[in-house]
Amino acid sequence: MSDTTWGNLPVPNIYKELKGEFINFNDNEEYLECKYPIQEKYFNPMNTTLGGIIDSFMDCTMGPLSFLLGEMVVTKTFTAKYIRPVNNSTVFVHVKAWRDSVNDQGSIYKAELYLDDEKIAAIAEGLFVTPKN
Repeated sequence: MSDTTWGNLPVPNIYKELKGEFINFNDNEEYLECKYPIQEKYFNPMNTTLGGIIDSFMDCTMGPLSFLLGEMVVTKTFTAKYIRPVNNSTVFVHVKAWRDSVNDQGSIYKAELYLDDEKIAAIAEGLFVTPKN
């Protein structure tokens, strides 16, 4: 993977670690789709992907989307709901993230994570804000 994924978008080290792949960016509809392989090193003893890794898949899709939309922001709050496990029978997951709204506090981004059989596995919402120095 090169040091940039799309234009001048810098690739975060965690995105490289997760082996993320940009699939589709739609500037008009303000969404980004990414694909991540499921790696055994992220399994818990029950052969399911750790929740923090699932969170990372979604946050690592929302973050680049904010940059692509021209925002220089960071994640302030992040909440996730797990619907079904991402286990060792899953080869990859697909994440779709979009900017839901913008207000005085910041921008609200949402994401959905799908298994490779197209079943939804998790949803997330994050508040992204301009960092204070």
